[in-house]
Amino acid sequence: MSASVAQKNLSLLGNLKFPGNTLAGVWHYVDGNTEYALVGTSVGMSIVDVTNPASPQLLFNIPGAPSLWREVKTYGHFAYVSTEGGGGITIVDMDSLPLAVNYKTYTGDGAIAGVLSRAHTVQVEGNYLYINGSQDLPPGGVVICDLADPWNPVYIANENLHYVHDCFVRNDTLWTSEIWDGQFSAFDITNKSNPVWLASQPTPASFNHNGALSDNGQYFFTTDELSFAPVGVFDVSDLSNIKQVDLYYTNLNPTAEVHNVRVLNDFLINPSYGNTSYGSQLTICDAARPFNIIETANFPLGAPTSGLSISWDASPYLPSGNIIVTDVDSGLFILAPTYVRACYLEGVVTDSITGALLNNVLVEILATPVIDSTILTGEYKTGLADAGVYDVRFTKSGYNTKTITGVTLVNGVLTQLDIQLWDGVVGISTPQAGSEQIFVSPNPFTDKTTLTIPATLLNGQGFTVAITDVTGRVIKETGIMEGNSYTITRTAMDAGIYFYKVISNNQVVGEGKLVIQ
Repeated sequence: MSASVAQKNLSLLGNLKFPGNTLAGVWHYVDGNTEYALVGTSVGMSIVDVTNPASPQLLFNIPGAPSLWREVKTYGHFAYVSTEGGGGITIVDMDSLPLAVNYKTYTGDGAIAGVLSRAHTVQVEGNYLYINGSQDLPPGGVVICDLADPWNPVYIANENLHYVHDCFVRNDTLWTSEIWDGQFSAFDITNKSNPVWLASQPTPASFNHNGALSDNGQYFFTTDELSFAPVGVFDVSDLSNIKQVDLYYTNLNPTAEVHNVRVLNDFLINPSYGNTSYGSQLTICDAARPFNIIETANFPLGAPTSGLSISWDASPYLPSGNIIVTDVDSGLFILAPTYVRACYLEGVVTDSITGALLNNVLVEILATPVIDSTILTGEYKTGLADAGVYDVRFTKSGYNTKTITGVTLVNGVLTQLDIQLWDGVVGISTPQAGSEQIFVSPNPFTDKTTLTIPATLLNGQGFTVAITDVTGRVIKETGIMEGNSYTITRTAMDAGIYFYKVISNNQVVGEGKLVIQ
């Protein structure tokens, strides 16, 4: 961990190194009051007692084929371990912990007997095991097994439309992360022997690594295994019209991908890549407003000398509330989270004269790193973890910058701040030969304004004034005027933008813009 990078709302309780080995996936297991971390390593699966997080105890190493990739999930007191190294799915019976374990491998049965050797990930939901990315069964979809006898899984079906890197299952819907096809898909698995495709959706970087549903099932969160790739947030309440509603980049290093995303109580738990500056990290985001994801916690994990460090996986589901996290090079971490709802700041920015919705307005909460910008609808959605009183600055090219001081932000509370920006026109002048100008003041105006025309432009001649709207339609036109000034009244003119022309001796001697508020 880099001493120069401070953690936020996450505290280190313990760390266990695995000298000579790298780490991959991690999951949890609980037996009575004892909490365990099930750690995928480069040589197998390790069982670690983390009940006392300050002193984690390595109890067992269950061997497996050497591989960088190893993932773990549980069903009752059984663990299922996948690897790209071959040898099948390792099944571990943990009923006799902490004294002993029993294990064997599953290489398929029935129609796939002896075929299943490699798999990328596993998931368990209900009474079923889902085995993903087995290239022994091209293209490597999802193998579904019945766990009526957890020690002896029974093959049911193979969903094989695309290669599946990982999957998420809730009730009778299977969500597949199809990394090579750059998308996630949803399947109806009411009939486990006959998965039915429902919908597919491209992810932000088209390299979907994993995904997870929101607690209410209306939103799907995705990761893409590429640099500069954000977490995607999709409204999946209507599978015929899936909508991307937000993107999340980590605050500390926006170029680093989130490797996996987990969901707990409307928070996102995100093990993420790092770099030589600070190593990998774990972040937590408030996702209670899924269209406004706000980072509320972070903790740097990997040693900064480790190159491209990877926080691979995390499980936030232990009864203690502690989070167990794996870093490829730096070992197993046990962290204590402080879950806080964000202070939400949202609003709409418009043109103060025309009411037009303004896109690409920079929104900054000053004295913080929080920066956002408006979208086509003029909306911005931002916020931060720390309650307080802040100044908020709004900036757009061609408009006067506006700073709102003393904005009070409160945890778990939405502050709506709608802003009008003005283009800064205080008097419009039209340059003419010899730098002479027609001056309009006031401009913008409410009731009336006066045009003052240099006498040298008129040469003693009279003049007329024509006023048009933005479509070019003539709104007002005067007869021949004497002198060198003319007062325009607002009569029959709505607020908005208009244009004037001053004509003398059959020539346009000046023209410009009028703004009525």
